[in-house]
Amino acid sequence: MEFDFVIVGGGSAGSTMAARLSEDPNVTVCLLEAGGRGTSILLRAPVGAVLALPGYGKLFNWAFKTVPQPGLNGRRGYQPRGRALGGSSAINAMLYAVSYTHLTLPTIYSV
Repeated sequence: MEFDFVIVGGGSAGSTMAARLSEDPNVTVCLLEAGGRGTSILLRAPVGAVLALPGYGKLFNWAFKTVPQPGLNGRRGYQPRGRALGGSSAINAMLYAVSYTHLTLPTIYSV
């Protein structure tokens, strides 16, 4: 098979580039992604974010470790990287933290 463009990596940027290039009907594009299609319910449901945590395998996550960090007493940092179509965006659980230092529960949940 021959292609006009071969894009390696189906993350956010690679997928966008492939989509834009393929808008021209005279161009053939091959998008290569080492992970899966990214359509698993484990990626779509927020509870699946647990799969991106250290120690939960590499099903949708490359789970890289940094080199030993002097500022961390030589420990290695955990670097989650998505392993699916969409790249790290596929494992983004859209989690956020709320500071309760100045809020009370009735204030948070009042309408």
